[in-house]
Amino acid sequence: MTFSLWSPFLGLACAAALMGAAAECRAATPLTVSSAIEAGKVPQTDPRKFAEGLDRYKAGDYAAAFQIWLPLAQNGDISAMRNVGHLLRRGLGTKRDPERALYFYERAGSAGQSGSALNAAFMYLNGDGIPKKPESAAFWFFVAARLGLPQAQYNLGVLYETGTGVEKFLPVALGWYGLAAQGGNTIALERLKRLVPTLPAPPAPASVTKEGGGPNLPPPAPPGTPEIERTGIESR
Repeated sequence: MTFSLWSPFLGLACAAALMGAAAECRAATPLTVSSAIEAGKVPQTDPRKFAEGLDRYKAGDYAAAFQIWLPLAQNGDISAMRNVGHLLRRGLGTKRDPERALYFYERAGSAGQSGSALNAAFMYLNGDGIPKKPESAAFWFFVAARLGLPQAQYNLGVLYETGTGVEKFLPVALGWYGLAAQGGNTIALERLKRLVPTLPAPPAPASVTKEGGGPNLPPPAPPGTPEIERTGIESR
């Protein structure tokens, strides 16, 4: 659906609609390399081997962890795909290979692994060893946002507000900010506090315009420019 005119009520309606769907989204804990590489909550092709790789990773033997997880990842183990992507992206236990890391992130993200989708988005956004592609970053932020990550929801809102990789469209930005705020993202909540007061007011009633002047309201603070939230594993 497309809209030719911007309305403040349209933005609030989009926000309300997306926030209504938030009950279906799972809140996500902050991502770190250590917390992401754990016994996954998704099906394992070989739980014993996966756990063995986890033990080697925790012991700092990244090369052994990589050798254990790689065959699992190649056989479709989603958690192993994510972990192999981490090791390839950072060059832990193997030669750094961003393109190959992205391959595993995208496969895992397509299978519903939200953190991998978020990682793919950041790699495209930052040009982490690959060409920058804001459009591809927007797509993977969208995937991670739909899978319930508040950080991805907020960042997708930033892209829509600034027109980065997508058509600039404030109503959609407000909606994603709303979902992120409901999921506990404080940066998104602060963004809403800045943006909503700057929206156009409803028409004043005739009694006010007839008297002249109108209510004495303080001017809203300038909204400024939002920034991408880079607190996940992607920024480390």
